Amino acid sequence: MSRDWTVLGVQEPTRQRVVDSLVATMPHLTLRQGADSNMLAVLDDDGTVLLALELPRLVRVPEEALRLLTGAPVSAPAGTAVPALFAPGGNGHPDDPLWWQEIHAMGGEPATDELADRFSHVLAGLCCGVVIAPFADADNV
Repeated sequence: MSRDWTVLGVQEPTRQRVVDSLVATMPHLTLRQGADSNMLAVLDDDGTVLLALELPRLVRVPEEALRLLTGAPVSAPAGTAVPALFAPGGNGHPDDPLWWQEIHAMGGEPATDELADRFSHVLAGLCCGVVIAPFADADNV
């Protein structure tokens, strides 16, 4: 079973930003594009998929992101401006579009969860965004 992190940022998580985030957090792992080109997989030396990254999506109605994520744990990387949608006086205008990037930690292993969390925070820093972590337990979903 996978656990999911979401990065919401005011700047697009371009392929270069994704690669830069991967190199900063796990330079020894392999990156592979999925057959349908909609996913990137991060693999260990044995070829086991540790993380699956969906292509980013532009959120056309930013308030919808808040509705979908109500109650989820939100954090911002240290030194990063939080998008205005998430904090009064935050970066940008509340109506600015947001980019949504999903990161799936495969297998529910603590080490994989740590990789997903570290990667998400680095990417959020590069995209001027926040990280939405998985709920602590299934009862909160």
